[in-house]
Amino acid sequence: MSRAPVDLIVVPWDVDRRDTAAARAPRKLIHSRFPHELGANRNVREAGIPYLAIGPRTPLLSVSLIAGSIAHHVAASRARRRFPLILAGGCLAAIGVVAGLQKAGGDPAVLWVDAHGDFNNPGSSPSGYWDGMALATVCGVGLDLRDLVEDFHPLAVNRVLHLGGRAFDPLESENVRRHGLALVPADGLAGEETRERLHRLTATGGYYLHVDLDGLDPQDAPAVGFPVPDGVRLDDLLDALGELPPPEAMTFSALSFDRADAEATKRTVATCLRLADAFARF
Repeated sequence: MSRAPVDLIVVPWDVDRRDTAAARAPRKLIHSRFPHELGANRNVREAGIPYLAIGPRTPLLSVSLIAGSIAHHVAASRARRRFPLILAGGCLAAIGVVAGLQKAGGDPAVLWVDAHGDFNNPGSSPSGYWDGMALATVCGVGLDLRDLVEDFHPLAVNRVLHLGGRAFDPLESENVRRHGLALVPADGLAGEETRERLHRLTATGGYYLHVDLDGLDPQDAPAVGFPVPDGVRLDDLLDALGELPPPEAMTFSALSFDRADAEATKRTVATCLRLADAFARF
């Protein structure tokens, strides 16, 4: 397989805020060596969304506008036969990515790498933080964005596989059980059963790879907002997913460089480079 030209779609938003460490992280990744080194052996260009002039609207409408902008860029990138790599301030960007792939005619499955479940809804979340409802929203059981984001159609839960989760809220775990979300723990990637599940999920139609960097072990990605020990090792993830066809799009989220020292930043950027180089393929 050949390396694909890449569109870096920068999403400088943490839900509907742009003044948090998570919201600033995509732009800081762009200002690191990441774009230059990724572009050393392929065509790379920035195609990010701007700081939208959202104005005095409700947070839900703001999130829907951001998702709509992401969807536009993802669909356009696919139409140009480029690889959309979304650098996001939060996991809710996934709504726009899924909508964009659907707009482009796809019916994506989702591989979701994350330390957290992101499967809360407004009634189960202890904090009320919407980003913790992102995967549930993708599956139509979190925030209701179906009438607010054009081309977005929630996915059946059996089209999703959650990898590396180890920090679930109590009621969130009940949501996972009730809706039947499939989970693979951080130490379960190497098993034959997991590999068969991955192949079955991605055998028909394309898939979207969502990488919340805190899903990886902090040894590989320390510059994240909510690090959780005992995560997926980068080499294990690359080995498990390397046998699959390439994804149709990929997201990096949960980065946070504000308090990261130079060594932690360097390690995390290197991890992002290895992921991008491995999966941005045709």
